[in-house]
Amino acid sequence: MSKHDLKGVDTSKVGNNKYVNYTFEDYRKDQGLSRKGALKSLGNIKLSDLEVIAPTLEQPKTILGKVGQFLGMGTDPNTTETEVIGGKVVGARRPDNIISRPLAGLLDFTTFGILDTDQRGGLFGGKHSGSGYGGRQKLDYMLPKTVRDELAKADQPKKEDKGSTNAVDNIKEIYKAQMDYERAMDPFNRKGRMLDSALDFANLQAQMPFYMKQLKDVSTFKQQQLLDSELVKQSMPNAREARKLSSASRFAGELGAVADAYAKAGTVAQGGIRQPTATFSV
Repeated sequence: MSKHDLKGVDTSKVGNNKYVNYTFEDYRKDQGLSRKGALKSLGNIKLSDLEVIAPTLEQPKTILGKVGQFLGMGTDPNTTETEVIGGKVVGARRPDNIISRPLAGLLDFTTFGILDTDQRGGLFGGKHSGSGYGGRQKLDYMLPKTVRDELAKADQPKKEDKGSTNAVDNIKEIYKAQMDYERAMDPFNRKGRMLDSALDFANLQAQMPFYMKQLKDVSTFKQQQLLDSELVKQSMPNAREARKLSSASRFAGELGAVADAYAKAGTVAQGGIRQPTATFSV
């Protein structure tokens, strides 16, 4: 429903707001009853026991109406609020002191009731045709709060019985239903798991060459990085000097070993190959 659909609709009488300010006339119209029938359906209550609702009078919109309003021939020029006193509708801001009230009544009497400056209706207590004040009017009444609450409760849709509100009362039934469901779904779940495993294996097999190539490329790249770093390291001056020193030391050691070998060979030559074992005596 758009906002244009609510034009002219009293939203205070719609939905949850319906029974907030629910009146006797609202009830009578909703039930399609007469005033007597409505009172009977409400338990033969008396209107005098209900709170009367003071009507709101419309202010005149024309210039002549406003002039008549000012002269007391219409509603109060400052407000449209009214009060109900003794079953009579009177102005909420009517002349009400010991001076203004008699003067207003006298002015109304001298004009044979044409004016209603005292805002209390016609001369004989009836409704004034110009101001709208006066008695013998059809008034509305506010229904008691208990009656409004009962009507609102009866108007609500009946809720289904939800049973116990204790969550563990039917735990056995819940567990049994869950187990029955799992047993019924187990064959389908098993087939699903087998299919998922087969798909995962096939996917792994299909992607294995790619993974192996990536590992090989990474390994080759890393090895080349190590070789390049070692080349840079060995190209440093200190590394070159260390290698030269190591070579010289090794060469000196080799020369020493050769010299030692020659010395031993000379000693053996001087002594002969075999030691003499014969002895001569004179």
